[in-house]
Amino acid sequence: MSPKKTITASMFVLFAAFASLAVGSQKTDSMQVRHGRLQVPEKVKTVLVHEMKTISTLMGDLLQYIVQGDSAKVSATAIEIRNTNLKQEFDAKEIKKILAILPKGFIELDRKFHMTANEVAKAVETNDFKIAINLYSEMTQGCLNCHTAYASERFKNLSN
Repeated sequence: MSPKKTITASMFVLFAAFASLAVGSQKTDSMQVRHGRLQVPEKVKTVLVHEMKTISTLMGDLLQYIVQGDSAKVSATAIEIRNTNLKQEFDAKEIKKILAILPKGFIELDRKFHMTANEVAKAVETNDFKIAINLYSEMTQGCLNCHTAYASERFKNLSN
């Protein structure tokens, strides 16, 4: 297989893996949805799932742009990932209530993920793609850590 086909195939597998992380949940009652040990109201769950699907797509794009050395697209995509959050869907009062029910560890992982996306954008300002790919790896590890800790019922294979 040619190097270009190998990269394309690898990117497809990675994208498929991210996409699979963004689907499925188990309903426990009409008001709450259980995500591993994370329980949130239905409206919050819907927004979180949408956010995860968006991030999944953007992470696939981000990897593609990093390996292509496209600074402008890496930066724009990383910033889009950084800005993808619950604040887009809820007002300040609702956000305060949501933050009160989310575990501190979940909030910390989420903030670190979005801050790291911002660091990717900064890294490519100087065309430092080695740092960008290392930061991308940190973001991916953050996804795995969060899904293992807070969505183990959805992603059973990650709990091993």
